[in-house]
Amino acid sequence: MEAAAAKQESDPAPMETDTNETDPLAAIPDEDYEYKLAGVLVHAGVAQGGHYYSFIRDRSPDGEQKWYRFDDEDVTPFNPSSIETECFGGKVKKETKWPNGQVH
Repeated sequence: MEAAAAKQESDPAPMETDTNETDPLAAIPDEDYEYKLAGVLVHAGVAQGGHYYSFIRDRSPDGEQKWYRFDDEDVTPFNPSSIETECFGGKVKKETKWPNGQVH
């Protein structure tokens, strides 16, 4: 019984929050949340195995927006307009029908 009481005394108190406070980030304008994408790391495969490669933007001071694909020892130029599809994002291109009849 004494051990349980000692444990309760040593446990940290739950974090107290004041729900009446305003969000300090609300005062920051939305344009302060804009970032320039510098790179994308892609995993193709499953959790048990697969392959990683990346797309990296050249940030040289010359101002050109060149992108490269880094795939093991192969480094090739890359068109950034293809990032959405190359990184498995964007609109679904294939219709999926589930066993319950739903179509996605």
